[in-house]
Amino acid sequence: MTGTAMTKWRAVAVAASLAWAHGASAQPAEPARAQAPAIFSADVLIEDAIVDAEGRMVEARPATRYRITRRAVAGGVETEIVHATARLFAKGPLHDPRGGLRYVFAPTGGIRAYDAHGRVVAAMGDDAAPRADRDRDDATLVFADRDLRGREGALRRRLGRPMTRLGRHDRYMTTDGDTTSETLVEPGTMLPVELNVVRGGQLTLRSSWLYGRMPGGRWYLATMRSETALTDGSGRRFVSVRTHTNVSGTEGR
Repeated sequence: MTGTAMTKWRAVAVAASLAWAHGASAQPAEPARAQAPAIFSADVLIEDAIVDAEGRMVEARPATRYRITRRAVAGGVETEIVHATARLFAKGPLHDPRGGLRYVFAPTGGIRAYDAHGRVVAAMGDDAAPRADRDRDDATLVFADRDLRGREGALRRRLGRPMTRLGRHDRYMTTDGDTTSETLVEPGTMLPVELNVVRGGQLTLRSSWLYGRMPGGRWYLATMRSETALTDGSGRRFVSVRTHTNVSGTEGR
């Protein structure tokens, strides 16, 4: 999902949540239509927290749970996100107010939000921008074996050649001013497994990725974990973990 689409999703999500919470008027439910087979679908769990310099929990954020489905439709790929009815925290009585909300991202960039009864509660129009960067909306989640050489070329153009090996991984290093980035890549798949960013002598970002195997010679992003240092000098870090489970799909092309 592009940065523009993410910004629009947040805007529509806020509007939809407000409409849901306050019982705002909604448009009538749209007629049911036949849905194309899913080229990718997964349950998504996002868990955020703030930890101290020793890794101890300081603040736990409410978890986000939803089902993402991507379908090939006329004009490109349609993405659907359905928020499950779930507790905000693993323990406790509070439930996610977004439960039952469904968001549909059209190939043209438009976003529509539906309540549990299929009524439109929020919408944003299509983008005028071309769809060239969205032809493969699952590109950041699914990686085909046949695209290995393309991934290798993209890495070389962006990071140059690997400096050394660290264990079984290729180690790429880049420096820009006082910022040094280390990227570890699995050479058999040309997929990144770890990124460390040091700025001014301090580790400011650490991200890691784990992948699972899919049919048809493909990998999917199973888990992504990131730790970002807060800028207040406290040593605390913002930790975010995104997990994809119950993954299925077809080739899609």
